[in-house]
This record gives sequence, C-alpha cells and structure tokens, in this order.
Amino acid sequence: MKLLMTFMLLVFALDCSAQSIADIARKERDRQKQVQSKVVITGGLTTTTTAGTASTAAAPASTPAPAVKSGELTDNKGRNEKFWRGAFQQARDNVARAEARIQLLDLKVKDLNTQLLRQDDIFNKEGRLGPEITAAQKELEDARKLADQAKQNLVDLEDELRKSGGLAGWAR
Repeated sequence: MKLLMTFMLLVFALDCSAQSIADIARKERDRQKQVQSKVVITGGLTTTTTAGTASTAAAPASTPAPAVKSGELTDNKGRNEKFWRGAFQQARDNVARAEARIQLLDLKVKDLNTQLLRQDDIFNKEGRLGPEITAAQKELEDARKLADQAKQNLVDLEDELRKSGGLAGWAR
C-alpha cells in the first residue's frame, strides 16, 4: 500500500511540474500580442483595435493617408525606419570621412613642418616648403569647417526625426 501511495504521489508531482518556464513564457507572449492595440489607417479613418474591439475616428482631412504596408511604422511625413536608418548611416559616414581627412591633413602639415626644420638649404625652406605648408594649413582649415558642417547635419537630422514623430531608435 505504501508503495502504491508513493508511486501515485510521484506521478502527481511530475504531472504538476510538466509545464516549463519556456511554455509559460510562450503563452504570456501570445496573450500580450492579443492584448496590444493596433492602429490601421485606411482612407480618412483611423481604426484602433484592442483585444477584439474596434473604434473609428476621423483623421484630419488636410493630410492624405500615405500608402503604408500593413504593420509598418512611419513618421508624420510617411517616412519609415529604413529611410531614417539610411539617412543616419550616410550622415555618420560623412562625419567619419571628414574626421579622417582632418587627421590626414594634420599629419601632412606636421610632416611639412618637420621637413622645414630639417632642411639646410634656404631655397628649399622658403621657396618650396613655405607655400606647401600654407596650402596644407588652408586645406586643414577647410576640412575642419566641412567636419563641423557634417556634424551639424547629423544634429539637424536628429532634430528632424524628433519633429516628424519618428521613433528615437531609428537614429541608431
């Protein structure tokens, strides 16, 4: 009798713990997907669906509804995440290119100054290296202005994203 009772208790304990944490997490995710609201823009109406209920409100007549794929998020101007990520990547590449050019020109100016200090003959010092140093310094100043402009373009792009109502994560 004790053996039968122990066996039944063991079977009951195994049956109770049969649901794993992964199963519970899957069920919770499915439940949350059903509960989350979804906004669908069709024509001039905005429909919000939450857990099987639907409500309809008139959208402003002055802004036409953009053609959007189902489930795709866009900002106020109809631009999606792909557009913004591409724009930010291009802006970051421009900043990186400008900073690399600054470093290159800075090394060129330093090299020319070193050559100026090492030269013995006056002709090479003043006749050749002087104008080269001046031109390289001018290029360096221009490159710094372009780098500042590229950085400002990146900041302006961030402001435009914020003003257009896009998600902040689209800037990554």
